[in-house]
Amino acid sequence: MASVQLLLERWVPDDVDLYVYPTFVEGGVAARLRATLLGVGGAVWRLLTERVDVVHVNLSKKASVLRKGVILSVARHRGVATVVHAHAGLFLDWFDGLPRPARALVQRLLVADRVVALNETVRDGYASRLGVPMEQMLLMSNPVEWPSDIPDRSGSGPVVAAFLGYFREMKGIFDLVRAVSLLPPEQREHFRLVAAGHGDPEPVRAAVRQAGCAEAVEVREYLPPPERDALLAQTGILVLPSYAEGLPMSVLEAMAWGVAPVVTPVGGLGDLIRDGHNGVLVPVGEPDVLASALSKLLVDGEARRRMGAQAREDVHVFAAEPWAARLVELWRSLAADHDTARSDGTVAIR
Repeated sequence: MASVQLLLERWVPDDVDLYVYPTFVEGGVAARLRATLLGVGGAVWRLLTERVDVVHVNLSKKASVLRKGVILSVARHRGVATVVHAHAGLFLDWFDGLPRPARALVQRLLVADRVVALNETVRDGYASRLGVPMEQMLLMSNPVEWPSDIPDRSGSGPVVAAFLGYFREMKGIFDLVRAVSLLPPEQREHFRLVAAGHGDPEPVRAAVRQAGCAEAVEVREYLPPPERDALLAQTGILVLPSYAEGLPMSVLEAMAWGVAPVVTPVGGLGDLIRDGHNGVLVPVGEPDVLASALSKLLVDGEARRRMGAQAREDVHVFAAEPWAARLVELWRSLAADHDTARSDGTVAIR
């Protein structure tokens, strides 16, 4: 969500007054509580004291629902147009696991004029569970920053693969470490995996040591965009063997750099990736199959580069500038529908 929000802030037109209120940060309990109080409190204060045309919340699950639900409730009370942008791939599973009274509370908290979903599965599930009319749902993929030039990857040397995501079991990082350990030793000599992301990297490093593949795997912490792009410029393969997703930014970003993705068919990835054409699909939770897929791409450089080139071509439709323009068009339409006095101002909240 943070990556999407940063792209929105960069590409929103100059005639839109955009105010951003972060309600969550990585860190300890005190840091998270402070972000919640400042973010939610700041958004509510602006709603109560100034003219606001649209409130747009980026929604995950669990505590995110409560934080954004408070803001949405105040916005509705003030007659402000509201948009819920549903990001979490596991929101539907989380919602289904709630007791009935809690599900009813979530339904009341998340009432909005429009709901933006990343793929048809989330759109249909959200509409049915929360009782949102289909005409209030809007299907929009995540955007991607478009690199104008990409490197020539036809040279020799070790093949670099990247994992970009949270260091959590649900992202498949431990399956990936196991898959690397299953590669033949002669292939590992010409292969390097760079794993970078949010969360504690130490359990991943421990898994690498236990698997005996430390010579082929480097575990880093989160990479800011310039360092991420520098890595993708050196990368031939992007690996994300997740158990659940919406439409992950790391895959879109890698494809824009001409990198061949190896992913599981979860969330919107099953529609985006055409196996053997613009990437490789592997089953969830099967490191041996993942190892076989990586092995084939290591051996067949021509196929790897061909899939990367096709991936870049296919992902051009996700470029950030037209995506932001479409979102602003939605805001203007909703603001006009609510008969606000100023149609060029909007508030975005995450």
